[in-house]
Amino acid sequence: MRHTSAPWASLGAPLRFWQGRIRLAVALLCLLCGHFAESWAAAPAPLAPATEMAARPFPLMVPLSYRWARGAAWLNAIKGGCPGLDSGAHKGLAASGLDDVGGRLALCARLYSLEHLSPWDSPEPLVVVRLAPMPDAASALPRLMREADRLAVLRWLMADLEKTLLATQSRWPASLAQARKRAADLEAASLKLEGLWQALENVRATEGCWLCTPEIHAVLEQTVQAAPENAALWLLLAEARLQRGLAQAAVDATNEALRLMAATVGGGASAVQGRLAARARYVRGLGHWRLGQPALAETDLDASLEPPLAESAPQAEERAQRLHARGAVRLLRRNLEGMCEDFEAACALGDCEGLAAAREQGQCRPKPDARTSASGADRQARP
Repeated sequence: MRHTSAPWASLGAPLRFWQGRIRLAVALLCLLCGHFAESWAAAPAPLAPATEMAARPFPLMVPLSYRWARGAAWLNAIKGGCPGLDSGAHKGLAASGLDDVGGRLALCARLYSLEHLSPWDSPEPLVVVRLAPMPDAASALPRLMREADRLAVLRWLMADLEKTLLATQSRWPASLAQARKRAADLEAASLKLEGLWQALENVRATEGCWLCTPEIHAVLEQTVQAAPENAALWLLLAEARLQRGLAQAAVDATNEALRLMAATVGGGASAVQGRLAARARYVRGLGHWRLGQPALAETDLDASLEPPLAESAPQAEERAQRLHARGAVRLLRRNLEGMCEDFEAACALGDCEGLAAAREQGQCRPKPDARTSASGADRQARP
């Protein structure tokens, strides 16, 4: 078969010359724009809806079978829909001790909302979970990453959910007879899965300074009985009790949360553990404050502001809240200088309510600028 040469084959050396120049220009362009290409490659893909389904292992065993399938489908949907993060997001998570698989999944849980869930009384053997992405996820990402305490709690709860799902699956009864023999264990697993689900949904959707709402108080009271080893649940219970006006009960719950954290040996979870411990000291400090124990409150608030690990330190908004609280406690202890320092530091972070209230009472007046003082002194010195 005859090979027909291309029309430009006769150009010879001139063509090779220009081909070389073009290759050189492309190489230089790639070299100069390499950081842009790297940035594009690292940019997260747009969020898309995520749908997962899971079969009920034993449909006749309601509600445990439904709760198990719901948790498995939701967790798989989060894992499947979790986008890649750019280097800036990784750096932000690392600064909070959350740049691991669990921390990234916790962040992803905040980027999605539950759009559809099969009802528990559905005749279908499958439980379907469909998640809708946050419409402004890209712009909301920096704000969500600043809520490090919330992400740490979500990480802790999601890890326990996965552990509970696997443990339940490995010991699933093969018959109703076996289920009756293990009724107490299965009921505890069912209550724990329900409590973890309610806590995750509540923490994920709650905004503001509290990590949960008081409406979840009753559920948490039941859940800690089924999952007494989960420090994050005790911490949430303390916050719910405090919002209900149960200060002493809140202090008791934080004591249990701190005891469990102290007994936990951490590797990769140490920074998260330290962050939750600092949060627990903050909540316990608020409880002591409400109980009229300002000395104990200030000790806890001191510890919440300066945890042993730098990665566990509160973020700007969280730090402002704790400074505001300590400033109020220092007022009760007649430490006006310390109060003003805390209120001014909180105001520099965006919380100026305490400073404004103090100045209305004639406290924490702004110090005159050095140049203003000098000019005033000059005027006084003139004849």
